[in-house]
Amino acid sequence: MKTTILRKVLALLVLLLGAAPAFAQFKVIGYMPSWTGDVNTVQYDKLTHINYAFLLPNADGSLRPIENPSKLQSLVATAHARGVKVLISVGGWMNDGNPTEFVSIGNNATYTRNFTTNLVNFANQYNLDGIDIDWEHPTSASANGYAAVMQDLATQLHSRGKLLTTAVAGGTWAGPYILSSVLNNVDFLNIMAYDDAAPAHSTYALASQSISYWRGRGLAANKTVLGVPFYGQAGGETYASLLSRGADPNADLFQGIGYNGIPTMKSKTNLAFDQGGGIMIWQLGGDATGTYSLLTAINQVVVQRNGTTPPPATGVATVYKDCNYTGTAKSLPAGNYNLAALQSRGILDNDISSLKANAGYEVVLYENDNFTGASLTVGSAGNGCLVGNVLGTGNWNDKTTSLRVRTTTTSPGFSVTLQAEAANVNNGMSAETTTDAGGGQNMGWVDAGDYLVWNGINFPTTGTYTIEYRVASGGSGGTISSDLNAGSIQFGNSTIPGTGGWQSWQTVSKTVTINAGTYNFGIYAQTGGWNLNWVRITRAGARTALAAKESEEAQATQLYPNPVKDRLHVVSKLNLAGSRYSLVDARGGQVSSGTLDKGSVNVADLKSGIYQLIITTKDEQQITRRFAK
Repeated sequence: MKTTILRKVLALLVLLLGAAPAFAQFKVIGYMPSWTGDVNTVQYDKLTHINYAFLLPNADGSLRPIENPSKLQSLVATAHARGVKVLISVGGWMNDGNPTEFVSIGNNATYTRNFTTNLVNFANQYNLDGIDIDWEHPTSASANGYAAVMQDLATQLHSRGKLLTTAVAGGTWAGPYILSSVLNNVDFLNIMAYDDAAPAHSTYALASQSISYWRGRGLAANKTVLGVPFYGQAGGETYASLLSRGADPNADLFQGIGYNGIPTMKSKTNLAFDQGGGIMIWQLGGDATGTYSLLTAINQVVVQRNGTTPPPATGVATVYKDCNYTGTAKSLPAGNYNLAALQSRGILDNDISSLKANAGYEVVLYENDNFTGASLTVGSAGNGCLVGNVLGTGNWNDKTTSLRVRTTTTSPGFSVTLQAEAANVNNGMSAETTTDAGGGQNMGWVDAGDYLVWNGINFPTTGTYTIEYRVASGGSGGTISSDLNAGSIQFGNSTIPGTGGWQSWQTVSKTVTINAGTYNFGIYAQTGGWNLNWVRITRAGARTALAAKESEEAQATQLYPNPVKDRLHVVSKLNLAGSRYSLVDARGGQVSSGTLDKGSVNVADLKSGIYQLIITTKDEQQITRRFAK
């Protein structure tokens, strides 16, 4: 076995080679506070980044528990499905603008390292795209400490392909304490050009002065992000609330209120295009809906300045305004859409008359808002007309008020196999070739505290499930545990025995109760000293092809080439002519099926990833093999 040092060096090289460049497009960044705003009503197609606020530190660099973690998890899953990056914002207006915790961290090298390491671990745990530091505000006594924190964070985050940003005051009074090294280390700077002396708050003049100051400090245009408020200064009343009281959306109201109307918001967006690289919003929950949305006003300028019509959202389901898949079409990624979310995407009442879903996905229509009342599930076969009495259940063109787009469920025979090397988050483990049945790779070099996370696993029904761990240990074994949503739901420990070799495989199982829903599923090494090939989760009583025992002849079946580019060939002692097959992705969702063509399968259209080929012969034998694309 390789040494632990060599393993860490190789892992670092992989991360360095895979580091992503800083964002170059015009950025539209919205803050989503933990205490307000609805994840399901966000206009994701008008944003590039969302900052979840706030994660709070302690004076020694440790972190306080994040508020409303389930909201953060839902935000990450929904935003990522729509191509929007999510960062965690750290700090905010702590201690009435006296951030003693930050000062303590910055002035102590041990605390600084604790803080940055904890933040990186937090970003990995929640599958975040970066860190936003909101230190309000450094002073002459803490300027060097602030710079040290940002330097260490930049080193750790950029080596992992993650972003580092920071929020700074719009006025010049705090600028001298933001050292030039900070400007070099960040991917972009969120300039809070608001909360100026009453009643000015956030004038166009302040926006222009703020950009000029930071550009004059040497900040690159593509790193310059202009901050705008979706609230008035008096009591922090939101734009949406002001409109509900009769405020004019096309007028700036600064007499004791101080908020921007639509024209000034558009002017600021043009300013950001001319002199910067993006616009930032505090905060998304303050926006109005429909015609008077400030985010929509910003987006109109972005579309105009880019000189293009925004591309249609990519998704796995399409809804049509008319029957027979005609009329206006809207593409939906996997996710949950209540009435407000549908309306924000231009899908109005009685607008869904037919729909299709990609292979492996289904759409669940609900009679009431927020996924309640009667429901109708439409699979990949689609439904050409929802008008009238559909399947004896009524007129779903009229009834549909909310819907879910999700991977196809197979309840009550639900079973999903999670390949270890295909986890969305890997903290500390390394992949290696396995000799276990099915081939491919396993995860090894497991130490205490290492973990894997698979995002967006859908459990279709509430009930008893069996969790199986495929493990091997050349030593005395160890202990594994599993959980949902970063430990908010825990399933306890399972003992892994010494199996007699690092490629001598056994299956350890545990029975648990899980409520229906979509979760991030994780496994955690309570103690190390074992390898993991896969985790299988099966609804109690279900038996699937993945668990079927192969005959001696079937066991000799092999795939080549593996990894594959275009066509996957199957070599077997069995006559496979006319056998049925299905291709299953790493989450257990079927992506295609058909009949074997002369012992091969065309996989040219598959995305890169880990898959399983499940073959069912004419005499109903089942063969399962894993391959990489």
